[in-house]
Amino acid sequence: MSIEPALYTVAEAAVYLRYSAGKIYTMIHAKEIKAAKRGRSYLVLKTSLDDYLNTHVFNNS
Repeated sequence: MSIEPALYTVAEAAVYLRYSAGKIYTMIHAKEIKAAKRGRSYLVLKTSLDDYLNTHVFNNS
């Protein structure tokens, strides 16, 4: 049994979406995905990544 984290680093989010870290930063600044800034780094909500996939990649229409 494995537990998935609720928050990902930018590098982990990039691997999850198969995007570059630069693209993840762009998405954060454009508010396409939700992230919290902790010090100098960002933590990205996994639910936000899943929502992005559902609305932008897997067009359910």
